[in-house]
Amino acid sequence: MPTSPVTPHRAIRTCLAATSVLGWSVHTEDFLRSYLQSDKLPKPIYLHAPPEAHEPDDAVWAFTRTMYGKGNAGRHFFFSTQAKFLSIPGARLSEAFDTVYVSPLHGCRSSYVDDTLAAGTPAFLRHVSAVMQQYKTHRPDHGSIIFSGIAADADADGLHCHSRPYAADLVPLESPPPANAPLASAAGLHSLAAQILWIGRVARPDFLTNAAALVSLPSPTKLDARRANKTIAILTNRDVTLHFPHFDPSSLRLSVYADYSGSTLSPLPHRLVGYLVLRTDASARFCLLHWASHRPHCVCRGSTAGELLALADAVAAALDVRLLLHELLSRRIPMDAYTDSATAYELVTSFKDPADMSGKNDLSMLRRALLAGNLSEINHIRGAENPADALSKPTFSRPPPNSALSAALASGTLSTPIVAHTTTDGYCTAPRSGLTLS
Repeated sequence: MPTSPVTPHRAIRTCLAATSVLGWSVHTEDFLRSYLQSDKLPKPIYLHAPPEAHEPDDAVWAFTRTMYGKGNAGRHFFFSTQAKFLSIPGARLSEAFDTVYVSPLHGCRSSYVDDTLAAGTPAFLRHVSAVMQQYKTHRPDHGSIIFSGIAADADADGLHCHSRPYAADLVPLESPPPANAPLASAAGLHSLAAQILWIGRVARPDFLTNAAALVSLPSPTKLDARRANKTIAILTNRDVTLHFPHFDPSSLRLSVYADYSGSTLSPLPHRLVGYLVLRTDASARFCLLHWASHRPHCVCRGSTAGELLALADAVAAALDVRLLLHELLSRRIPMDAYTDSATAYELVTSFKDPADMSGKNDLSMLRRALLAGNLSEINHIRGAENPADALSKPTFSRPPPNSALSAALASGTLSTPIVAHTTTDGYCTAPRSGLTLS
Protein backbone atom coordinates (compact mmCIF):
# COMPACT_ATOMS: atom_id res chain seq x y z
CA MET A 1 0.00 0.00 0.00
CA PRO A 2 1.53 3.38 -0.95
CA THR A 3 2.22 5.65 2.00
CA SER A 4 3.63 9.10 2.58
CA PRO A 5 7.43 9.40 2.20
CA VAL A 6 8.96 10.19 5.60
CA THR A 7 12.43 11.30 6.65
CA PRO A 8 14.35 8.65 8.64
CA HIS A 9 15.91 9.54 11.97
CA ARG A 10 19.47 9.36 10.67
CA ALA A 11 18.67 12.02 8.04
CA ILE A 12 17.05 14.28 10.66
CA ARG A 13 20.09 14.00 12.94
CA THR A 14 22.37 14.73 9.98
CA CYS A 15 20.44 17.93 9.29
CA LEU A 16 20.71 18.89 12.96
CA ALA A 17 24.44 18.13 12.86
CA ALA A 18 24.85 20.47 9.90
CA THR A 19 23.18 23.28 11.86
CA SER A 20 25.84 22.98 14.57
CA VAL A 21 28.61 23.43 11.99
CA LEU A 22 27.09 26.24 9.96
CA GLY A 23 25.34 28.08 12.80
CA TRP A 24 21.87 27.74 11.30
CA SER A 25 18.59 28.36 13.08
CA VAL A 26 16.13 25.47 13.23
CA HIS A 27 12.37 25.36 13.65
CA THR A 28 9.48 22.96 13.13
CA GLU A 29 5.96 23.57 11.88
CA ASP A 30 3.03 21.32 11.03
CA PHE A 31 0.15 21.69 8.60
CA LEU A 32 -3.38 22.14 9.92
CA ARG A 33 -5.78 19.57 8.37
CA SER A 34 -3.08 18.88 5.85
CA TYR A 35 -4.89 16.44 3.58
CA LEU A 36 -7.68 18.93 2.96
CA GLN A 37 -5.01 21.37 1.74
CA SER A 38 -3.59 19.00 -0.85
CA ASP A 39 -4.29 19.29 -4.57
CA LYS A 40 -7.63 18.13 -5.89
CA LEU A 41 -7.83 14.51 -6.96
CA PRO A 42 -7.91 13.76 -10.70
CA LYS A 43 -11.38 12.27 -10.16
CA PRO A 44 -13.66 12.19 -7.09
CA ILE A 45 -13.87 9.29 -4.67
CA TYR A 46 -17.42 8.09 -3.97
CA LEU A 47 -18.29 6.49 -0.62
CA HIS A 48 -21.46 5.45 1.16
CA ALA A 49 -22.22 7.79 4.04
CA PRO A 50 -21.34 6.29 7.46
CA PRO A 51 -24.20 5.52 9.89
CA GLU A 52 -22.98 8.23 12.26
CA ALA A 53 -23.83 10.85 9.65
CA HIS A 54 -27.57 10.01 9.93
CA GLU A 55 -27.93 10.28 6.18
CA PRO A 56 -30.43 8.23 4.16
CA ASP A 57 -29.31 4.65 3.51
CA ASP A 58 -28.71 5.30 -0.17
CA ALA A 59 -26.67 8.51 0.43
CA VAL A 60 -23.30 8.69 -1.34
CA TRP A 61 -20.58 11.22 -0.62
CA ALA A 62 -18.14 12.52 -3.22
CA PHE A 63 -14.66 13.55 -2.07
CA THR A 64 -12.50 15.76 -4.27
CA ARG A 65 -9.51 15.69 -1.88
CA THR A 66 -7.69 12.93 -0.05
CA MET A 67 -9.04 11.59 3.22
CA TYR A 68 -7.48 10.35 6.43
CA GLY A 69 -7.36 6.57 6.41
CA LYS A 70 -6.74 6.18 2.69
CA GLY A 71 -3.38 4.53 2.01
CA ASN A 72 -2.16 7.09 -0.52
CA ALA A 73 -3.48 10.22 1.22
CA GLY A 74 -0.14 11.22 2.77
CA ARG A 75 1.72 10.43 -0.42
CA HIS A 76 -0.64 12.63 -2.46
CA PHE A 77 -0.16 15.50 0.01
CA PHE A 78 3.64 15.16 -0.08
CA PHE A 79 3.86 15.40 -3.85
CA SER A 80 1.31 18.23 -4.01
CA THR A 81 3.69 20.39 -1.95
CA GLN A 82 6.92 19.29 -3.61
CA ALA A 83 6.92 21.75 -6.50
CA LYS A 84 6.44 24.71 -4.16
CA PHE A 85 9.40 23.81 -1.98
CA LEU A 86 11.55 23.16 -5.04
CA SER A 87 10.79 26.75 -6.13
CA ILE A 88 12.97 28.03 -3.26
CA PRO A 89 16.14 29.50 -4.83
CA GLY A 90 18.95 26.93 -4.84
CA ALA A 91 16.79 24.14 -3.39
CA ARG A 92 16.83 20.60 -4.77
CA LEU A 93 16.01 17.13 -3.56
CA SER A 94 18.82 15.31 -1.79
CA GLU A 95 20.35 12.38 -3.66
CA ALA A 96 20.56 10.49 -0.37
CA PHE A 97 17.02 11.03 0.97
CA ASP A 98 14.13 12.00 -1.29
CA THR A 99 12.25 13.69 1.56
CA VAL A 100 15.00 16.22 2.26
CA TYR A 101 15.34 19.47 0.30
CA VAL A 102 18.86 20.88 0.38
CA SER A 103 20.42 24.19 -0.54
CA PRO A 104 24.19 23.75 -0.01
CA LEU A 105 25.55 26.04 2.71
CA HIS A 106 22.18 27.79 2.95
CA GLY A 107 19.64 25.42 4.43
CA CYS A 108 17.58 22.25 4.37
CA ARG A 109 13.99 21.23 4.84
CA SER A 110 12.68 17.76 5.71
CA SER A 111 9.18 16.35 6.05
CA TYR A 112 7.43 13.71 8.13
CA VAL A 113 3.87 13.36 6.77
CA ASP A 114 2.33 16.74 7.77
CA ASP A 115 5.24 17.95 9.93
CA THR A 116 8.15 19.94 8.58
CA LEU A 117 11.60 20.82 9.90
CA ALA A 118 13.57 23.68 8.40
CA ALA A 119 17.10 24.82 9.20
CA GLY A 120 19.22 27.40 7.49
CA THR A 121 20.26 30.97 7.06
CA PRO A 122 17.74 33.79 7.66
CA ALA A 123 17.29 34.21 3.89
CA PHE A 124 16.59 30.51 3.36
CA LEU A 125 14.11 30.40 6.25
CA ARG A 126 12.29 33.41 4.83
CA HIS A 127 11.77 31.50 1.57
CA VAL A 128 10.49 28.48 3.50
CA SER A 129 8.15 30.72 5.49
CA ALA A 130 6.81 32.22 2.26
CA VAL A 131 5.86 28.75 1.05
CA MET A 132 4.32 27.78 4.39
CA GLN A 133 2.18 30.93 4.38
CA GLN A 134 0.31 29.49 1.42
CA TYR A 135 -1.12 26.87 3.80
CA LYS A 136 -2.87 26.86 7.15
CA THR A 137 -0.36 25.77 9.78
CA HIS A 138 0.13 25.64 13.52
CA ARG A 139 2.48 28.12 15.16
CA PRO A 140 6.12 27.13 14.46
CA ASP A 141 8.40 25.99 17.27
CA HIS A 142 11.83 27.57 17.65
CA GLY A 143 14.71 26.47 19.90
CA SER A 144 12.84 23.65 21.65
CA ILE A 145 11.50 21.25 19.01
CA ILE A 146 9.99 17.78 18.63
CA PHE A 147 10.09 16.27 15.15
CA SER A 148 9.45 12.63 14.24
CA GLY A 149 9.85 11.75 17.91
CA ILE A 150 13.24 13.48 18.22
CA ALA A 151 13.13 16.08 21.01
CA ALA A 152 15.87 18.73 21.01
CA ASP A 153 16.68 21.96 22.84
CA ALA A 154 18.98 24.65 21.47
CA ASP A 155 21.41 26.77 23.45
CA ALA A 156 24.63 28.70 22.85
CA ASP A 157 26.63 25.44 22.77
CA GLY A 158 24.54 23.70 20.11
CA LEU A 159 21.62 21.27 20.19
CA HIS A 160 20.78 18.66 22.83
CA CYS A 161 18.52 15.70 21.98
CA HIS A 162 16.90 13.97 24.95
CA SER A 163 14.29 11.36 25.90
CA ARG A 164 12.47 13.25 28.66
CA PRO A 165 9.02 13.37 26.98
CA TYR A 166 8.97 9.56 26.81
CA ALA A 167 10.95 8.35 29.84
CA ALA A 168 8.56 10.12 32.22
CA ASP A 169 5.66 7.95 31.01
CA LEU A 170 7.31 4.57 31.72
CA VAL A 171 5.60 2.57 34.48
CA PRO A 172 7.54 -0.34 36.11
CA LEU A 173 6.05 -3.82 36.23
CA GLU A 174 5.23 -5.76 39.37
CA SER A 175 7.76 -8.57 39.83
CA PRO A 176 7.39 -10.30 43.21
CA PRO A 177 9.51 -13.41 43.87
CA PRO A 178 10.31 -16.02 42.75
CA ALA A 179 12.34 -14.58 39.89
CA ASN A 180 12.09 -17.68 37.69
CA ALA A 181 8.28 -17.76 37.81
CA PRO A 182 6.59 -16.96 34.47
CA LEU A 183 4.78 -13.68 34.11
CA ALA A 184 1.01 -13.86 34.27
CA SER A 185 0.86 -11.83 31.05
CA ALA A 186 3.72 -11.48 28.58
CA ALA A 187 1.89 -8.61 26.86
CA GLY A 188 2.71 -6.20 29.70
CA LEU A 189 6.45 -6.81 29.39
CA HIS A 190 6.36 -6.67 25.60
CA SER A 191 4.47 -3.37 25.71
CA LEU A 192 6.94 -1.85 28.18
CA ALA A 193 9.91 -3.18 26.19
CA ALA A 194 8.44 -1.63 23.03
CA GLN A 195 8.29 1.77 24.77
CA ILE A 196 11.93 1.41 25.88
CA LEU A 197 12.81 0.31 22.34
CA TRP A 198 11.35 3.54 20.96
CA ILE A 199 13.36 5.60 23.44
CA GLY A 200 16.49 3.64 22.53
CA ARG A 201 16.01 4.31 18.84
CA VAL A 202 15.24 7.99 19.32
CA ALA A 203 17.66 9.16 22.01
CA ARG A 204 19.29 6.44 24.15
CA PRO A 205 21.54 4.05 22.19
CA ASP A 206 23.10 2.81 25.44
CA PHE A 207 19.90 0.88 26.28
CA LEU A 208 18.64 -0.07 22.84
CA THR A 209 19.97 -3.63 23.18
CA ASN A 210 18.11 -4.18 26.46
CA ALA A 211 14.80 -3.41 24.79
CA ALA A 212 15.64 -5.46 21.69
CA ALA A 213 16.35 -8.48 23.90
CA LEU A 214 13.20 -8.10 26.03
CA VAL A 215 10.65 -7.25 23.35
CA SER A 216 10.90 -10.62 21.59
CA LEU A 217 10.97 -13.02 24.55
CA PRO A 218 8.39 -15.78 23.92
CA SER A 219 7.99 -16.84 27.59
CA PRO A 220 9.21 -14.02 29.86
CA THR A 221 9.71 -14.53 33.58
CA LYS A 222 9.59 -12.16 36.54
CA LEU A 223 13.37 -11.85 36.24
CA ASP A 224 12.85 -10.29 32.81
CA ALA A 225 10.36 -7.84 34.35
CA ARG A 226 13.01 -6.86 36.91
CA ARG A 227 15.49 -6.30 34.10
CA ALA A 228 13.01 -3.99 32.39
CA ASN A 229 12.46 -2.13 35.66
CA LYS A 230 16.20 -1.70 36.16
CA THR A 231 16.44 -0.27 32.65
CA ILE A 232 13.72 2.25 33.51
CA ALA A 233 15.57 3.21 36.70
CA ILE A 234 18.79 3.82 34.79
CA LEU A 235 16.96 5.83 32.10
CA THR A 236 15.37 7.99 34.79
CA ASN A 237 18.41 8.46 37.01
CA ARG A 238 21.02 8.87 34.26
CA ASP A 239 19.72 11.81 32.23
CA VAL A 240 21.88 11.58 29.12
CA THR A 241 21.49 13.97 26.19
CA LEU A 242 22.88 13.55 22.69
CA HIS A 243 24.86 16.72 22.12
CA PHE A 244 25.32 18.35 18.71
CA PRO A 245 28.12 20.81 19.55
CA HIS A 246 29.75 23.37 17.28
CA PHE A 247 32.44 21.61 15.25
CA ASP A 248 35.54 22.69 13.37
CA PRO A 249 34.59 22.27 9.68
CA SER A 250 38.20 21.70 8.59
CA SER A 251 38.69 18.54 10.69
CA LEU A 252 35.29 16.87 10.38
CA ARG A 253 35.24 13.08 10.08
CA LEU A 254 32.58 10.41 9.98
CA SER A 255 33.38 7.37 12.12
CA VAL A 256 31.67 3.98 12.34
CA TYR A 257 32.11 1.47 15.18
CA ALA A 258 30.84 -2.08 14.76
CA ASP A 259 30.61 -5.19 16.90
CA TYR A 260 29.10 -8.68 16.77
CA SER A 261 28.07 -10.85 19.68
CA GLY A 262 27.74 -14.58 19.18
CA SER A 263 29.53 -17.69 18.03
CA THR A 264 28.86 -20.84 16.03
CA LEU A 265 27.19 -22.45 19.05
CA SER A 266 25.18 -19.40 20.21
CA PRO A 267 21.38 -19.63 20.00
CA LEU A 268 19.94 -17.36 17.33
CA PRO A 269 18.36 -14.88 19.84
CA HIS A 270 21.83 -14.36 21.38
CA ARG A 271 23.48 -13.33 18.11
CA LEU A 272 23.41 -9.56 17.72
CA VAL A 273 24.87 -7.01 15.32
CA GLY A 274 25.49 -3.51 16.68
CA TYR A 275 27.05 -0.37 15.27
CA LEU A 276 27.35 3.38 15.70
CA VAL A 277 27.71 6.13 13.11
CA LEU A 278 29.01 9.41 14.51
CA ARG A 279 30.60 12.65 13.44
CA THR A 280 33.67 14.00 15.17
CA ASP A 281 36.50 16.47 14.72
CA ALA A 282 40.04 17.07 15.99
CA SER A 283 38.75 18.02 19.45
CA ALA A 284 37.39 14.45 20.00
CA ARG A 285 33.90 15.85 20.57
CA PHE A 286 31.25 13.86 18.72
CA CYS A 287 27.57 13.63 17.86
CA LEU A 288 25.72 10.40 17.12
CA LEU A 289 23.94 10.29 13.77
CA HIS A 290 22.77 6.68 13.61
CA TRP A 291 22.90 3.46 15.61
CA ALA A 292 21.39 -0.01 15.39
CA SER A 293 21.16 -3.28 17.30
CA HIS A 294 19.51 -6.26 15.64
CA ARG A 295 19.87 -9.91 14.79
CA PRO A 296 22.02 -10.80 11.76
CA HIS A 297 20.01 -10.68 8.55
CA CYS A 298 21.93 -13.65 7.14
CA VAL A 299 23.64 -16.77 8.44
CA CYS A 300 27.04 -16.22 10.08
CA ARG A 301 28.70 -19.54 10.74
CA GLY A 302 31.44 -17.99 12.85
CA SER A 303 32.26 -14.88 14.82
CA THR A 304 34.58 -13.50 12.12
CA ALA A 305 31.78 -13.59 9.54
CA GLY A 306 29.58 -11.82 12.09
CA GLU A 307 32.19 -9.10 12.66
CA LEU A 308 32.50 -8.57 8.89
CA LEU A 309 28.71 -8.38 8.60
CA ALA A 310 28.50 -5.80 11.40
CA LEU A 311 31.26 -3.69 9.84
CA ALA A 312 29.70 -3.89 6.36
CA ASP A 313 26.26 -2.94 7.71
CA ALA A 314 27.75 0.04 9.54
CA VAL A 315 29.62 1.31 6.47
CA ALA A 316 26.56 0.84 4.24
CA ALA A 317 24.34 2.75 6.70
CA ALA A 318 26.88 5.58 6.88
CA LEU A 319 27.17 6.13 3.12
CA ASP A 320 23.88 7.99 2.68
CA VAL A 321 24.54 9.97 5.87
CA ARG A 322 27.89 11.06 4.47
CA LEU A 323 26.32 11.96 1.12
CA LEU A 324 23.78 14.21 2.84
CA LEU A 325 26.59 15.87 4.81
CA HIS A 326 28.48 16.42 1.54
CA GLU A 327 25.41 18.13 0.06
CA LEU A 328 24.77 20.36 3.07
CA LEU A 329 28.37 21.37 3.81
CA SER A 330 29.69 21.37 0.22
CA ARG A 331 32.79 19.52 1.32
CA ARG A 332 33.98 15.94 1.29
CA ILE A 333 33.87 14.26 4.72
CA PRO A 334 36.33 11.34 5.16
CA MET A 335 34.99 8.20 6.83
CA ASP A 336 36.89 5.73 9.01
CA ALA A 337 35.81 2.42 10.54
CA TYR A 338 36.68 0.68 13.80
CA THR A 339 36.53 -3.03 14.67
CA ASP A 340 37.78 -4.98 17.68
CA SER A 341 38.23 -8.17 15.63
CA ALA A 342 41.88 -8.69 14.71
CA THR A 343 40.91 -11.40 12.21
CA ALA A 344 38.35 -9.19 10.45
CA TYR A 345 40.85 -6.33 10.30
CA GLU A 346 43.53 -8.59 8.84
CA LEU A 347 41.16 -9.97 6.20
CA VAL A 348 40.02 -6.52 5.06
CA THR A 349 43.57 -5.18 4.79
CA SER A 350 45.04 -8.24 3.03
CA PHE A 351 44.22 -10.42 0.05
CA LYS A 352 43.43 -13.54 2.07
CA ASP A 353 40.20 -15.48 1.68
CA PRO A 354 38.10 -16.02 4.80
CA ALA A 355 37.87 -19.50 6.27
CA ASP A 356 34.13 -18.94 6.70
CA MET A 357 32.85 -18.20 3.21
CA SER A 358 29.54 -16.82 4.57
CA GLY A 359 31.40 -13.53 5.12
CA LYS A 360 32.96 -13.32 1.65
CA ASN A 361 30.46 -10.81 0.19
CA ASP A 362 30.82 -8.46 3.16
CA LEU A 363 34.60 -8.74 2.94
CA SER A 364 34.54 -7.87 -0.76
CA MET A 365 32.36 -4.83 -0.10
CA LEU A 366 34.70 -3.54 2.61
CA ARG A 367 37.80 -4.04 0.47
CA ARG A 368 36.21 -2.17 -2.43
CA ALA A 369 35.17 0.69 -0.14
CA LEU A 370 38.71 0.97 1.23
CA LEU A 371 40.27 0.73 -2.22
CA ALA A 372 37.97 3.38 -3.73
CA GLY A 373 38.43 5.77 -0.83
CA ASN A 374 34.78 5.66 0.28
CA LEU A 375 36.28 4.26 3.48
CA SER A 376 39.43 6.31 4.00
CA GLU A 377 40.76 4.33 6.98
CA ILE A 378 40.07 1.14 8.92
CA ASN A 379 41.27 0.72 12.49
CA HIS A 380 41.74 -2.19 14.86
CA ILE A 381 40.87 -1.36 18.49
CA ARG A 382 40.62 -3.30 21.73
CA GLY A 383 37.30 -4.86 22.66
CA ALA A 384 37.28 -3.15 26.05
CA GLU A 385 37.35 0.25 24.28
CA ASN A 386 34.80 -0.37 21.53
CA PRO A 387 31.63 1.71 22.21
CA ALA A 388 29.62 -0.51 19.84
CA ASP A 389 29.95 -3.31 22.40
CA ALA A 390 26.92 -1.85 24.21
CA LEU A 391 24.85 -2.38 21.04
CA SER A 392 25.67 -6.07 20.72
CA LYS A 393 25.08 -7.07 24.37
CA PRO A 394 22.35 -6.07 26.85
CA THR A 395 23.46 -4.63 30.19
CA PHE A 396 22.22 -7.75 31.99
CA SER A 397 24.34 -10.17 29.93
CA ARG A 398 27.28 -12.04 31.46
CA PRO A 399 29.83 -10.65 30.99
CA PRO A 400 28.19 -7.23 30.61
CA PRO A 401 29.21 -4.82 27.84
CA ASN A 402 32.04 -2.38 28.45
CA SER A 403 31.38 1.17 29.62
CA ALA A 404 32.94 2.95 26.62
CA LEU A 405 29.64 4.20 25.21
CA SER A 406 28.23 5.33 28.57
CA ALA A 407 31.47 7.16 29.38
CA ALA A 408 31.49 8.86 25.97
CA LEU A 409 27.86 10.00 26.32
CA ALA A 410 28.56 11.37 29.79
CA SER A 411 31.73 13.25 28.80
CA GLY A 412 30.76 14.31 25.28
CA THR A 413 34.11 13.16 23.89
CA LEU A 414 35.31 9.93 22.32
CA SER A 415 38.98 9.12 21.78
CA THR A 416 39.68 5.44 21.10
CA PRO A 417 43.26 4.08 21.27
CA ILE A 418 44.19 2.35 18.02
CA VAL A 419 46.11 -0.93 17.88
CA ALA A 420 46.64 -0.89 14.10
CA HIS A 421 45.29 1.07 11.16
CA THR A 422 45.34 1.04 7.35
CA THR A 423 44.50 3.97 5.08
CA THR A 424 43.37 3.94 1.48
CA ASP A 425 46.80 5.14 0.32
CA GLY A 426 48.55 2.51 2.38
CA TYR A 427 46.21 -0.22 1.14
CA CYS A 428 46.89 0.74 -2.48
CA THR A 429 50.67 1.27 -2.29
CA ALA A 430 52.12 -0.61 0.70
CA PRO A 431 54.10 -3.76 -0.21
CA ARG A 432 52.45 -7.06 0.72
CA SER A 433 54.30 -9.62 2.76
CA GLY A 434 55.12 -12.74 0.79
CA LEU A 435 54.63 -10.96 -2.54
CA THR A 436 57.77 -10.35 -4.65
CA LEU A 437 57.71 -8.37 -7.87
CA SER A 438 60.60 -8.94 -10.26
